[in-house]
Amino acid sequence: MITPDTRPPPPAPNLPPPKGSFEAFDWAGRLSIEMVREHTKTDDVPGVSDDMLRLYRQASIEAAEFYTGMLLKGKKTLVEVVQLPRNWSRHYHRHQFRYSVAEDGFAYLYGRSITMNIPVVSGQNSVRVPRMDHIPDFTNCCDPCATDDHMRIMYWAGYACPDDVPAGIVMGCLQFIAWVVEHPGDELLAMRNKTDSSNTGGGVHGIANVALISGALEQWRQYDPEAI
Repeated sequence: MITPDTRPPPPAPNLPPPKGSFEAFDWAGRLSIEMVREHTKTDDVPGVSDDMLRLYRQASIEAAEFYTGMLLKGKKTLVEVVQLPRNWSRHYHRHQFRYSVAEDGFAYLYGRSITMNIPVVSGQNSVRVPRMDHIPDFTNCCDPCATDDHMRIMYWAGYACPDDVPAGIVMGCLQFIAWVVEHPGDELLAMRNKTDSSNTGGGVHGIANVALISGALEQWRQYDPEAI
């Protein structure tokens, strides 16, 4: 059952647009073709076209997004369920966002017959939800079989623009592109397992993962909080 408290709110000033909204980034400024050519030393190489470099740039951004879990292709509006505690030990509950907040403004908290605008700033990773166990919940008062009584929060997720993306992510993208330019065909890089010192070849294996063999992954993994 969809009630006014489980349906995303309409657009409002200083609030994120409706759920599912997506604003794609234009990487032509932060990771320009001129920068790519300078890094790859292909200024006077006619065999490497601008269209080819744009394709490599897009592939590098997609790879960085895959390995880091960041939103790098653009920012979007997310709606997350807020799991409120049954027994409140503090005057607030801290909700951890899946992604960081893209820009200054408000996160929209709604559900349990109430709505609330919570101020947020760019880069914020969590928000405090005020204690509300004293507020009666009439969300599903007309449907005794309903079970969805969770609150939800809507916010702009990701980065405001490519200029806000960490420099190390961009550096990794350049490494990724440089490797593809130098190795456009199928190629396996022989790598030795340092823990296997045998002479039988068991410690040597081939790999064609561009993110790994180009060194880009080492740049990106420092922004992964779960990386060891």
